[in-house]
This record gives sequence, C-alpha cells and structure tokens, in this order.
Amino acid sequence: MKNMYAVKCLYQSTFYSEGGQPLEDIMPSWEERVFLLKANSLEDADSKCEKAAKTYEMEYTNSSNQTVRVKLYEILDIFAIFDTGARTNIEVYSKIFSATREDVEKMLDIEYPKED
Repeated sequence: MKNMYAVKCLYQSTFYSEGGQPLEDIMPSWEERVFLLKANSLEDADSKCEKAAKTYEMEYTNSSNQTVRVKLYEILDIFAIFDTGARTNIEVYSKIFSATREDVEKMLDIEYPKED
C-alpha cells in the first residue's frame, strides 16, 4: 500500500524581456510550495520527488509582456503524512516572495542547514 508524503520545494521565477534577455533590474520571485506524493517508502518518495516537482515548472507571458520562467530551485524537505486517500501531486501550501538569490541562500542556510 502506498503512503502519502509531503514534498516542500523552492521555485525561482525569472523575468525576461520580449527579446529574451534577463531583466536584471527586476528581483526574482520565489515560491515555497508543498505538494503531496504517493510512494511506497521515504526512499521511493525521494526518488520520485524531483520529477514530480518539475511538473510545476512553466513559462508564461505576464501583463507587462515579459516572459516569466518558473524553475525548481531546490527540494527542501520530504516528510510522511497519514492521509492515504488523497490524490498525488496536490499542492497544500504555497508562499511567493521577492528576494535576491543571496538572501534566499542565507535563508536556506538558516532554515535548512546542510548535513555533513
């Protein structure tokens, strides 16, 4: 029987001009997102989560006629939950914010320190 796991990811949205050049004067937008994933074990969830997380990547044109590319930046956490009746890859949390890459890296170092 498959179990349900929550996968917490960080996505970066970058803005581009009509000519495809990155707009460096616009700060990137970041999104923390949690979605559900069915898997047989934590190891199975770990092996499936990147592919599932990348299904959220997209490109679109905003109201200022800029191209916005949303890309997976990092998978932050995977944890088991106990409602096995839910469908898979359902978003359960999202937070969008603007910050420099350096500020995001500092935040990640504090909130998700790398294990040695």
